[in-house]
Amino acid sequence: MKHNPCFAASLINGCWLSAVLLITACGGGSSSKPTLPGASSVASAAHNSPASSMISSSSINGSAAQSSSTGSVAVSQKVLAPDLTADPELPAKGTDAHAKAAEAVRFLTQATFGPTLKEIDHLTLVGKEAWLEEQFVEPKNLHLELLLKRYEQVSLVPVPTKDIDTEAWQREVQRSDIFWEINIWGKDQLRQRVAYALSQILVISNVADALFNDSRGIAHYNDILASHAFGNYRDLLEEVTLNPMMGEYLNMVRNEKANAEKNIRPDENFARELMQLFSIGLVELNLDGTVKLDDKNLPIPTYDQNTIKALARVFTGWNLATITNWWEWTDSGASEILPMKAFPAYHDTAEKILFGNKIISAGKTPQQDIDAALDILFAHNNIAPFISKQLIQRLVTSNPSSAYVSRVASIFNDNGMGVKGDLKAVIKAILLDDEAQNGYKTMPDTFGKLREPILQFSAIWRAFHAQGVPAKNAAGYISPPRLRFYGTGREMGQRPFGSNSVFNFYRPDYQQPGAIKTANLVSPEFQILTESFTVAKTNAMTWFSFWTDSSNTSFAKDFDADWDLFPPRMNFNKAKALAAQRAQLIDYLNLLLMANQMSAEMQQILLTYLNSLPVSNNIEKEIMVYEALFLVAASPEYAVQR
Repeated sequence: MKHNPCFAASLINGCWLSAVLLITACGGGSSSKPTLPGASSVASAAHNSPASSMISSSSINGSAAQSSSTGSVAVSQKVLAPDLTADPELPAKGTDAHAKAAEAVRFLTQATFGPTLKEIDHLTLVGKEAWLEEQFVEPKNLHLELLLKRYEQVSLVPVPTKDIDTEAWQREVQRSDIFWEINIWGKDQLRQRVAYALSQILVISNVADALFNDSRGIAHYNDILASHAFGNYRDLLEEVTLNPMMGEYLNMVRNEKANAEKNIRPDENFARELMQLFSIGLVELNLDGTVKLDDKNLPIPTYDQNTIKALARVFTGWNLATITNWWEWTDSGASEILPMKAFPAYHDTAEKILFGNKIISAGKTPQQDIDAALDILFAHNNIAPFISKQLIQRLVTSNPSSAYVSRVASIFNDNGMGVKGDLKAVIKAILLDDEAQNGYKTMPDTFGKLREPILQFSAIWRAFHAQGVPAKNAAGYISPPRLRFYGTGREMGQRPFGSNSVFNFYRPDYQQPGAIKTANLVSPEFQILTESFTVAKTNAMTWFSFWTDSSNTSFAKDFDADWDLFPPRMNFNKAKALAAQRAQLIDYLNLLLMANQMSAEMQQILLTYLNSLPVSNNIEKEIMVYEALFLVAASPEYAVQR
């Protein structure tokens, strides 16, 4: 099978197996990690009804009522737990069932946080369209709801009453646990996967000091993205605009109208990023995402400084919902969740002109100004190709053809019923497009994307039913298992809601120097594939692959100890049953993790090495599985989603 030479060449830069041998010989990371035996031996509605983000009175304790624009999808009330029921049998290699299973793996890799044997089996039974329709109505898991339950379990007050929270670290790692548990164990896979993609477009980050104490607010922001994942992008833009986490992050909170005597001018931060990153981008685009050029063959800017200044004036006069006076501060936890509220005395009510000729008349209220400005941005021709292409990049391929972008952008502009911005229709168009399903065959030199680290790990955890580790509080209460994977920023350059700036972990137009740039391709995820993170991530994969079998004895970690990473137990029973048949073990990993796309060369390298290992007892069978899994997970071929 032909593999993308640009991606692969940039990943390999030498012998893959030699690199793995070198990396694993470094000792697997910090001395606090356990010795790893064997490691040293191997390498919805139209925008006529914008979301109000109304919150019920119970929001002070964290329960948010759903916006009217997001539909009537049920909310899951179940406590999440790993599915430990038996997996279906593997289809025999070379059969039609095996080929269908491989295609299901490809689809689920694009649409979920990773395939499982049960989901593969179900998808091949019902078909892709039916699977999508099931996912559209699957009850959604709310991060905030589950986070508040977790706080109770570990004896944390749900809503701290002090501004500087000395328990912020413990609160934040609990939020991270919930993120992983929902995305690994939850059934609403498509919704959460799209929400994660949206989180890399509509970025907030608690790397910023302003948000570090606001774990509840970040969990709720994640819920907003998930609630609107199949809703309308115009509604999502409005709810994000008025969200206090975005307000704090991009300085819309307390953004005040101009006052020459006090040398006050409206802050331009949110206005600029709303245009540049959240809606229309920097330059004019054709429907297919290609750049429009002027008569001098230069890109045409979408806006100028005058538009930035005018739009900044739109977003004046908003502050946290729990205060009564403009310069008042609040310790209320509800301020993290409730939409910001308007203070008309601090809002600029003069006329505003956007893009040279789009007029927002004088005398409007703060809400009316926002409605008018967002309507103007939403009507812009750029928003469909700009957002559609990025969603394709996050889910399917870094370099979609212009025809693919055009087809999806057309659906963004009109879902077939005259509605613009219908994300449900857009996601369906992205995943069912012929290029998404067959691009790896029809355009093998350009199709595909580097799997970002988060998705590399999540696919393995879902494939092998990651079960987490229990934790105990000071009173001795031992919790159900949780997935603790917070410190991934230092391990692999990426932590959910932990980017270093509003520009995400990587730019959608980033080009890796060398073969990729020479071919004029983009490779967003390569921007964090530095030498140091490559080594650190591979060491983390070593640590997270060895001795994590669910049959091994686990123990409870102190919830308040300084730990932010711990390997989850995984179920390797099916893999261990194949340990003595090395070729079948490779076939199993090839199907489940790589959609049967492993090259013959890689299969032979693996088989030669695994044949050198003994497999006469249970311990040796476990080591066989660990070695095989690690070598696949660390390989360049697994790293590229095709």
